[in-house]
Amino acid sequence: MRKASFIFIGLLLLSCGQQAEKKAMSEYEACVYEETLNKVKALEGQLPGISSASLDEVDSYLKDVDRLKYRNDTTGMSESAKESCVKLERRVNILKRDAVAASEQRLQTIIIPAEVNDDCLLEKTTAYPVYLEKGDILYYNIGLQKQGTVKLYNADARQLLKTYAQKTKVTDSLVVANKGIYLIEIAPGGTQYASVDITYKMADHNHPIKKVNSEEIEAKAGDFRVVSNKGVVLRAAFDQPRKFTLSSQFKSTFTSAAKSIALVAVQVPAGATDVLYNLRISTSEQDKSSDGKFPDKMNLSYKKVRFLGLPLYETSRGSGLFSTLLDDNRPIREEDAYCNMYVFRSQWAAKQFQDGIKQASQLQYDVDYSTLGTQSCNGRIPAKGAKTIYLAFENERVRYSNYIWVEVLTATPTTEYHATKYTVE
Repeated sequence: MRKASFIFIGLLLLSCGQQAEKKAMSEYEACVYEETLNKVKALEGQLPGISSASLDEVDSYLKDVDRLKYRNDTTGMSESAKESCVKLERRVNILKRDAVAASEQRLQTIIIPAEVNDDCLLEKTTAYPVYLEKGDILYYNIGLQKQGTVKLYNADARQLLKTYAQKTKVTDSLVVANKGIYLIEIAPGGTQYASVDITYKMADHNHPIKKVNSEEIEAKAGDFRVVSNKGVVLRAAFDQPRKFTLSSQFKSTFTSAAKSIALVAVQVPAGATDVLYNLRISTSEQDKSSDGKFPDKMNLSYKKVRFLGLPLYETSRGSGLFSTLLDDNRPIREEDAYCNMYVFRSQWAAKQFQDGIKQASQLQYDVDYSTLGTQSCNGRIPAKGAKTIYLAFENERVRYSNYIWVEVLTATPTTEYHATKYTVE
């Protein structure tokens, strides 16, 4: 009886081992299988849409398919489980093959937009850059309300490829012979609306799409696509700020060495149209770190706005540029520090004031640009052809002295040149 029991137990263990050899998938294997199957179904469903997908959509789809991997260890699995795994692996490989084929077919026809705008207001010559590889095809369709000129350049080679003069409609294409940055330039000949449609087709989609950056740089006459503008040269009239002590009326009355007035002669170079000044008035004799920085700060501000198209000089009503520069560089004011500032254009009147022979009110001064009771400030004085302009200062305060620092620039119109530098990220 005991022997029979052992035989039964042995047969039972043999049967369990055979079942283990014919096991289906483990819980982990079944989870991987189910997850992969769901991804394959989803990507197979997206495959027909590739025929009309954008470049980014094609790229994203191919990445998703490329990440798809399935290969299970079928050792010991049941025949049905093993067959399911093999079928899924084959299905993954077929999807990868079909995805690549469909994507390559789509990429052969896909058109990439570089600039598309059907309501573009053009006020000046405007260029649209695009980076192209050898063999790419550039398409451009330009519509203008009135006649204008369209040009096509290879910016890297600094070469004009095509010109369409005095046209209202330009539709053309170019098979790119050399890789580089290409420009579609539109000269509207005045303000007008335009439709701009610039696209291209890539010959090799293994090259990434590259963005073109632009930067305005200084240039000289004759440079590639150089543009000239009216500008100004700002020059310091003094090497260092002119510093004066304006004694109080009480002190100047009883002390011959103390004076409540001061005069600064500004030499105006030939061709200069304006004098720009910075006046700091203080009740303290102590210098500040900002003293002497007026020329540098004004030139720095000028560089920041020189390409913005501001009016650089208008004889009749002043300069928008100068107002902008001066607003950016106003001195700090002290409420208790003030004086009178007079502008003399006559050497005789300036000397009469300086020698104390006559008061300013008895002399002919420029009322438009003189200020009474002014605090720290800056301003602009038109030269009006003068070779020398005299800035006169007077302290009318009875008990308190004032200290003044004067910095002056002269502005001379000039012709400046700049160009656009294009670079690829």
